[in-house]
Amino acid sequence: MNQVLRHAEAALRRHPAPALHLQELLGLVRASSDERTLDAPLLRTLLEAHPERFRLLDPWQGPWRLSGVGADPGERSGDPWVVMVTDPGDQDLAGPRPAARLRESVRWIARGVDPRARRDLIRWHTLVLAERGAREILARRAA
Repeated sequence: MNQVLRHAEAALRRHPAPALHLQELLGLVRASSDERTLDAPLLRTLLEAHPERFRLLDPWQGPWRLSGVGADPGERSGDPWVVMVTDPGDQDLAGPRPAARLRESVRWIARGVDPRARRDLIRWHTLVLAERGAREILARRAA
């Protein structure tokens, strides 16, 4: 497997979130590798070439993509989510156990999402956003 993909997989394994925006993942891959010329279109192409390891889910596909209607201010409306769909193996992520279970549930659900079905994508997108909020609350309670 390509070295860039190894770094992407390692970043997704270490990150407490079940999915990352492509730009977030790009920043993590650049920080951990020597690939300074790597850009988002190339990373996307590499990830899409390995659907057995990664899923790219884009809830903003369609004509509303450019309008930004309904987008969260902090949300990257043109950026797809990247999910690792292989078994994460033994992880020892910091944080409470319910957060890790929630992370893996959202990640596992992504395996069954049809990327062409807007309703499925929007439901999964809602789960990802809810998981981020719940993880923050669980982290505060654990501290």
